[in-house]
Amino acid sequence: MELLLDGQPLGSAAAIDEWRAAELSCLPPEGAALRLWLGDAELEPFLRPGDPAWRWRWVAQGGVGGFALVLRAGWPDGRAEELRATLRVRPRKLDEDRYRALLDDLQRLGRALVFALGGGAAPGAWSPEPDAGPPAPAEDLAGLLGPDLDRFLAAAERIARRPPDRLRPGVELVEPGQARDLSALDRARIDASALAGESGDVAAKARQLSAIPERRPAASHDSYENRLLKRALAALARRAALLQATPGLPEPARRRVADAVDQLRGLRGRPFLADVAALSQFAGPTPRLQRDPDYRAVFRMWQLLRRRPLVQWDAATLAIPVQDLPRLYERWCAARVALALLDMPGLTLAAQDLARQDDDDDMAWGLRLAEGGALLELEGAAGARLALRYQARYAPGGAPLRSLDRHTRVPDLSLEIRRPDAPPQVVMLDAKYRLDASGGVPEDALADAYSYLGSIGAADGARAAVAVALLYPGLGAAEIYPSGVAALPLLPGDDGELAAWITEALRV
Repeated sequence: MELLLDGQPLGSAAAIDEWRAAELSCLPPEGAALRLWLGDAELEPFLRPGDPAWRWRWVAQGGVGGFALVLRAGWPDGRAEELRATLRVRPRKLDEDRYRALLDDLQRLGRALVFALGGGAAPGAWSPEPDAGPPAPAEDLAGLLGPDLDRFLAAAERIARRPPDRLRPGVELVEPGQARDLSALDRARIDASALAGESGDVAAKARQLSAIPERRPAASHDSYENRLLKRALAALARRAALLQATPGLPEPARRRVADAVDQLRGLRGRPFLADVAALSQFAGPTPRLQRDPDYRAVFRMWQLLRRRPLVQWDAATLAIPVQDLPRLYERWCAARVALALLDMPGLTLAAQDLARQDDDDDMAWGLRLAEGGALLELEGAAGARLALRYQARYAPGGAPLRSLDRHTRVPDLSLEIRRPDAPPQVVMLDAKYRLDASGGVPEDALADAYSYLGSIGAADGARAAVAVALLYPGLGAAEIYPSGVAALPLLPGDDGELAAWITEALRV
């Protein structure tokens, strides 16, 4: 038996695009009936008049990857024959491009969010040119491995060969005959063996001293400048390791990164850094950091690291495969809505659970989208309090907001609004990675929006939902209806009417 895909033999290289209709066919052995399974589902065959081939039609909708095919021929006497194969479904070119665009734009949004959460207005320091687009993650990390890194490594190597020390106050135990300062005789150490098992005048024996504590300055490499050097080495080693793990890195760049990792590892293991404590707080440049050429290179690298903090999304976001593009789009929409709220005049940040500074590296930030909790809490005019939640669950018995029917509602994003002496309200945004034939939102997606609008209310049963926006990857104009439902196209580089719609919805 031979299985054909659209009239061609189904080989290992055969594949179809997602959402495309495919026809599978096979000429059965004499006297046999055929059955075909794709995964766990058996396909329904059809025959054409005058054509002995059996045919099956299948549409590759919503699934990317390999699908197992089992073709079975059966004879009336019970004999059977099987053929196993794999049908591969690849993402559409448009989906591949959008997948890369969403991941790249998440990096840009991450930087902008960290900057906005810190009170900044525009993260201009992270772009080398005003009109330059955001660098890809690998390009951003690779930017640290240029001439600045070479100068820093050379300077650190020279410092390690002859590390400057400083005198620090200390106490040293010295023999009584070598003591130069007898002011600490009252803290002198008594030789216990002089008292053990012997008779005689205990007071006289106690005067037999073994050592006298004396204040003497001691040399140490633990200085503010070396703490800065140690922290810079650790931060660079971490970023170089991340770059080394980047898939698809060109071989010359990979060799360059490997050399940098080896050099950084060797410098971090130098003995003089063993007694250097961690840098507790950056206190600006010291005279040595300004005058000494080697420490000037250390300070320059420190400034570069601070201007380009390491911003990483959680693994649950970055590990989303292209097969799950709707979920990646949903998370990108969450980041875009959060940034729109932070940029909105009249709202001030009260609390956030979106970005956290690394405990071990204050130049590294992690971003995560925790489900259910408040990503942002903002304060508005007249004592209004707003909370942006991701994947909040509104159950029938919930409070203060709940589902008004027997179903639990889980919109992608909800903006809960509480005003003094007023019932709670909620504005919802739901990401829909679907388009109809005209390039707009499908009718069933609009039905979901009206379901949210009418089913979420307060504990007393009053309706609390005031507006619902569907976010979809379209290029057309926004559709805003008097009912409170809207369909807003949203893609990287085209924010559309998102901010304007949120501003208007908050006025209700």
